[in-house]
Amino acid sequence: MNLHHLLVPIAPEQAINETLHHAFRFADMHGLHVTLLSVIEDLAEFKDIHRHTGTTLDMLDKALKVYQSQLVQQQQELAQRYPHIVFDTKIRVGVPYIEMIKAASDTQADMIVIDSHRGNKQAPCQQGSNTLNLMRKSEVPIWSISTTLTPIQNVLVAIDLTNQEYQDFNATLVSLAIAFCASIGAELTLCHAWRLESEGFLRKWSGYQDIDIALLSKKMRQERTERMEALLQPHATSTVNKQVCLLEGEARDCLPQYINDHDVDLVILGSLSRTGIAGFLMGNTAESILNQIHCSVITLKPESFHSPVLPS
Repeated sequence: MNLHHLLVPIAPEQAINETLHHAFRFADMHGLHVTLLSVIEDLAEFKDIHRHTGTTLDMLDKALKVYQSQLVQQQQELAQRYPHIVFDTKIRVGVPYIEMIKAASDTQADMIVIDSHRGNKQAPCQQGSNTLNLMRKSEVPIWSISTTLTPIQNVLVAIDLTNQEYQDFNATLVSLAIAFCASIGAELTLCHAWRLESEGFLRKWSGYQDIDIALLSKKMRQERTERMEALLQPHATSTVNKQVCLLEGEARDCLPQYINDHDVDLVILGSLSRTGIAGFLMGNTAESILNQIHCSVITLKPESFHSPVLPS
C-alpha cells in the first residue's frame, strides 16, 4: 500500500501536540499530502433551542468561522515547519467519527491519523469512542498514535491463521507492514496467538494422554510456523529484518502481554467485519486488547469492505 494522502482530525480548540507532530514528521519525510479536519459536533439540542430563541444557528455559524480561522492558522504554522507536506483544511458539522469517514472518502485520503488518547480516559492506554468507531466502520486504515513518542523501531503485525479464507487478507497485512517498516527502518514481527481449544474434548472422548496432546500441539505449531513463513516468502528480497512469533494461549491475555513486554512500538491489525475490530479475534476481544496496550496501532480493512456510514 502506497501512502499519498493523510487525513488528520484536530478537535476544535485542540493544540497541535507532540503526538500529532510525530505523524507530521512522518508525512514530511515522505512528502505526503495532509488534510487537517475539524468537526463541530451538531447537537440536537441546538434545534430545540433555536425554535425558542432563534439564536443558536447564528452561534454555530460564528463558531464555524472562528474554528476555520484557527485551523487555517495552524495550517500556516505547520507549513513553515514541514515544507515537504502539502496542507489543506476542512471543517464539518456532525458526529465526529461519521464526518471523519465521510471526509476521508471525499478527499480520497489513504489513511486517517488520530490522536486517540487525547482527553480524559479511565486508563492511560484506553482508546476513545471515536477511535473505536473509526476502526469498526472506516474503509481506510486508521493510525491511532500512542502518547509514547519513541521512534518506531519494532512493528508487530497480528496474523489470523484459523481460517483459510483469511489468507489473501493476511498477505495484504504483511505487504503493508513490510512497506511501512521499509519506509522508517523498523523491524517486523509476524505474530499469531493460538491454543488447542479441543484439548478437553480429545482427552475425554478420544482418550488422548499428555504425550498425545504434546505431539499434536507440536505438529499444529509447526504447521502454523510454515504458514507464517510462507506469508513472508514473497518479500524474501526485502531488507526489513523479519521474524515469526507464535504465542500459545488466549489472544486477549498473551498478545497484549507480549506487546508490552517486548517494547513493540506499533501494532498492525486486520479487521474483517462491520462490528468487530480485528479479524484475528472474535467479539470484544480485540477491544479488550486495544485497551491493554500502550503503543500505536494501525487497523486495516479488506478492499471488499464498504463502510455503513457511506452511501451504497
